[in-house]
Amino acid sequence: MPRQMWRISLVALIGLLAAGALLGARVAAQDAAPPPDPAAITVVELAPGVTAEVFAGVPSDRAPGQTLYPARFVFDPGAEIFPHSHPGTVALGVAEGRFSWTLVAGAATVLRGAARGATGPAEEITTPGTEVILEPGDAIYYEDDVVHTARGAGEEPAVVLGTLLLTAGEPLLMEAGMDMGTPSAGSAH
Repeated sequence: MPRQMWRISLVALIGLLAAGALLGARVAAQDAAPPPDPAAITVVELAPGVTAEVFAGVPSDRAPGQTLYPARFVFDPGAEIFPHSHPGTVALGVAEGRFSWTLVAGAATVLRGAARGATGPAEEITTPGTEVILEPGDAIYYEDDVVHTARGAGEEPAVVLGTLLLTAGEPLLMEAGMDMGTPSAGSAH
């Protein structure tokens, strides 16, 4: 009898090891496939070679009726976006590359070296047709009355980080001449 008990125990042990190996293989297979990322950011092409990633849209208690959007824009070398405006306050900072920004209407302010804490002297841009080239660390800010274009101005893509405080429910950008009160289908929100 002790020999039979040993065989039964051995068979049971082998069964447990086999079940554990199967379970372990199943868990390993599940771990090998990356889980879907619920926080994935959608990349939207605004114009050929110009993309935007909007990381969030949150209401502001300090600015009722406004939504705050942190965003990242990438301009391929030479890629340009059409004349447009934004329904609120925009601050852009260049993270990488060279970024060209051209005023069509309104007024904007440029801060060179803003990423290093520079606060001035500020460059006021008020003449339509004025182009400024922004380098990493430079910033520009403006209000909803500004119409402008922008393009990648270097050999490498220009990466621009933006903070937009915009009228709630309006598109993030409006092609020049569009009715600000009527969001269009397919516009970036």
